[in-house]
Amino acid sequence: MARVLITGAAGFIGHQLCSSLEAQGHRVVGVDNLSVPSLLPPRATLIREDVRALTPDFFRRHRFDRVVHLAAKKSVSASFRHLDHAVENFEMSLRLLDACAKAGVERVFLAGSCEMYGDSAAELDERSPYRPRSPYAVSKVAGEHLAEVYMQCNPRMKVTSLRFFNIYGPTEGVDAVIPCFVTRALRGEPIRIEGDGTQSRDFTYIDDAVRVILSILNDEARQHRSINISSGQSHTVREVAAAVRAFLPHLQVQHVPGRQNEIQSFPSSNDRIRECYGFQPRTSLLEGVAKVIRFHQRAARRPAARLQLAL
Repeated sequence: MARVLITGAAGFIGHQLCSSLEAQGHRVVGVDNLSVPSLLPPRATLIREDVRALTPDFFRRHRFDRVVHLAAKKSVSASFRHLDHAVENFEMSLRLLDACAKAGVERVFLAGSCEMYGDSAAELDERSPYRPRSPYAVSKVAGEHLAEVYMQCNPRMKVTSLRFFNIYGPTEGVDAVIPCFVTRALRGEPIRIEGDGTQSRDFTYIDDAVRVILSILNDEARQHRSINISSGQSHTVREVAAAVRAFLPHLQVQHVPGRQNEIQSFPSSNDRIRECYGFQPRTSLLEGVAKVIRFHQRAARRPAARLQLAL
């Protein structure tokens, strides 16, 4: 079994990935500075630390087989207002890759993003060019370029960018579109659709995403430079609102101005994970939205126990 480091281990994806890896028998060390509020309690074994403070000696001491770097300031809109977010993302990737290289870590996985692709009417696969349209997206592109530099200097080091396309689920932060719609609707408040709501995204349920991430991490035969983590199915914001309304019929909608430099669509190709790992999404958007609603309904009924809810 492998020794795995997860940064951002208290986050939405990180928390579930840690649990799933441990269930497979891997030894997992989680690191998070807890700067982003979580709907789940921190893991008992979590190391509270900033990624930028991790030294080569830390990596040598633990002798990690794999490092999965998920920690990031991930808000696209906030990256225009808080320029330090993109700088922090870049610095975390730089210092982590440098420490891994000096410690001899051979397998590193970086959290990429569909935002790196920018707007496109064509289906986006791993060969599609970078067209970032936000400081956040640029920080993710920079992370991939840094990986190229360190792999050139360290031929044994292999870095994979996991390019996430809107992963969602019950414990996702309420700043994201689906839990935001759900929590506002449950409070009787109108949901806010930015622009006309025809912008579309590829939504992938968390269980499906973690399942294919595990396949990639456990794959000793193949090494991908980048790989899309997506359902291959796009939905408009209007369709997301309709899915919420299917369970909460009194949903009210309010249209507000669109975001700065927003991208209209991210039509994803997930051919690589289908061909290499037999991936098929098991949870439809309607089923996933239902699970998010049930989670927040239970949380609202038992606010004191909110963080202990079983999914």
